[in-house]
Amino acid sequence: MRFLVLRSVVLGCLSVFVSYGLSAQPRMEDSTVVGEWQVGVYEFPPFMMKNSDDEWEGVSVELWQDLVDSLDIVYQFQEIRQGQATDLITSGSLDAVLLLPVRAEAPVQFSHIYHTSMLGIATAQTQSLSSIVKGLFTMRFLRIVVMLSVLLLIVGTIMWFLERKTNEDNFGGERNPVQGIGSGFWWAGVTMTTIGYGDKAPVTFWGRAVALLWMLIAMAVTASLTAALVSVVGGGMAQSVKVPDGLRKKQVGAVADSPFGKYLKHQNVTFESYDSVEEGLKDVADQEINIFVHNTPTLRYWLNENSNLAVQVANAEVLPQRYAMAFPVRNDNATRLNIPLLKIINQPDWRERIDRYMPK
Repeated sequence: MRFLVLRSVVLGCLSVFVSYGLSAQPRMEDSTVVGEWQVGVYEFPPFMMKNSDDEWEGVSVELWQDLVDSLDIVYQFQEIRQGQATDLITSGSLDAVLLLPVRAEAPVQFSHIYHTSMLGIATAQTQSLSSIVKGLFTMRFLRIVVMLSVLLLIVGTIMWFLERKTNEDNFGGERNPVQGIGSGFWWAGVTMTTIGYGDKAPVTFWGRAVALLWMLIAMAVTASLTAALVSVVGGGMAQSVKVPDGLRKKQVGAVADSPFGKYLKHQNVTFESYDSVEEGLKDVADQEINIFVHNTPTLRYWLNENSNLAVQVANAEVLPQRYAMAFPVRNDNATRLNIPLLKIINQPDWRERIDRYMPK
């Protein structure tokens, strides 16, 4: 009995001691931000930039506004420098930053990635005679010629078949099918190109019906053909540049402290340093340099803003930059915002928003 009483006393003392020790430990505070959020933004078109009314706009800003519309969040934008973002988050000065390149070693917590961009190659839209001639002797150009010839042959044969009995002068009659189909081929070609010499024309009801239908179809064919031929014989230098080897043979420009300038340094590519993307694109248009490299969305945004610049942009499919929102470590807000963020970027109007800010 005494043993049982003694054991009860000892256990009771231990439970009091443990309870006191646990209560003395500092509790982990709720990491969800309450009150007004301090949200970091900086100039990074087309994701974040100030408009003429000194208000923030862009892809990231609109995404954030859509998120806070669905959640009970009060916030205030704080303009910062991009290089300060990580330090301000880790020090607790900011509750979020709208856009940061995702890095595994960064001491922050990232949201779900909402945009990925590649290295962009900007070149002048000028074509030499030699590049056009080379384009005419490619398999792609040959395929276009063959497909178009087959289409004209089909239309010409149909026209000969309909007109052969009553329009012998124009389409050769039944006695000479080769001549008649050849005449139909010629007629289909001049009709498609809207030249319309008038030397041959259908006279039957069904012949004219087919001619009218072919005129309508030919407008679409001509538009597609023009785009295809331009891409073949006038596609520009951007598609032919090999990265990084091809850059070493060109006069290249980049923003030095950008990831793309650092990439060129790492690859031992000599380049001219620029303070802004806009300056680099202007020098490309003026042919002061051959190529300017930066992320594709930013290049396309500035070209959209400066439509007078005769510059084209192509993806190099290297150096992917994945962008996400950033939050302090051990913070529940990244998880809290991820589901509504995913819902937004999977809607059709998200693609429309991207195309509006950075049209191809």
